[in-house]
Amino acid sequence: MKNGERPRTLALTSKNIIASLPTISNSSEAPSYALPPHLTAWRSLVSRSVATWDVLAIADIVPRKDFSKSILEGCHSLDEFLDDKCGNPFMLWFFQKRSAFMLQTRMKKWSRDKLDDYVLLRASRGFVTRLDCFFVSYFWRTPNHSDPDEEYLRLHQAELASQTWSYIWVDWTCMPQSPRLSMEEAFFHRCLRTMSGIIRDCGFVSFYPPFEPRLWILYEIAECVLTCVRGIVMTSDTQPFLQHIDEMFEIGVQTTLVTHGYRCSFDRDRQYLTSWWELLVLLKRLNVSIDSLRAIMDNIA
Repeated sequence: MKNGERPRTLALTSKNIIASLPTISNSSEAPSYALPPHLTAWRSLVSRSVATWDVLAIADIVPRKDFSKSILEGCHSLDEFLDDKCGNPFMLWFFQKRSAFMLQTRMKKWSRDKLDDYVLLRASRGFVTRLDCFFVSYFWRTPNHSDPDEEYLRLHQAELASQTWSYIWVDWTCMPQSPRLSMEEAFFHRCLRTMSGIIRDCGFVSFYPPFEPRLWILYEIAECVLTCVRGIVMTSDTQPFLQHIDEMFEIGVQTTLVTHGYRCSFDRDRQYLTSWWELLVLLKRLNVSIDSLRAIMDNIA
């Protein structure tokens, strides 16, 4: 009903009463009712995601996938999922499908109306892998659009076109952006708290020309370098960040950030990221193995 319209009433004639009665059929099948488009899209996303987990199945994590499946299927709508009404103890992330990423001409903003572009993957080993998933690291150009000139999109599409992969994570596309509803805000902050999981387990692709002292970029590179066996290749783009990570072990985290003028938009992010680095540096100084370090970080996240 449009705003300002009076509700239409139905006259109770015998014809209308008869027409409103359910049709009696000899078929044993239950009558089918069309779901609203948003619920149809949500159910399709759930089914597609669970099917994806089966394809990615690894023997030692099948029980965890079965448990995550039951939790996800218990969420009856996108809003329930975003607001964590289903009591899911694990973080499930929106990953954009390869076809949606490669065919777009402008980096898409996350939208509840574009659920067909996504699968949901858990931020832990066996759900996201370097063979199947990429994490994209890049500078945001403006607050209103992370890549308004499509520069980064074209660079990443060219870089990834010849590689084998299925899903990709880009913050602008895979996290609810401002303005956010309350349940979207709740999901957004859960993403920030658990982002380390997908950085550790995904392939890592980045472009940073020219250098800017961005706090989130330093965090993403540090997470990849300090918690992964392979780390990342030093290039002209990554070299300054890698040097500053080394400095953290020599002169300390806070001193390194202040010396090079690292910045971010929100003070709460700076406090969180600084604490995370302090912990990573401490564990590396204690010669904790990569596997043990990853397990510690997984439990904290």
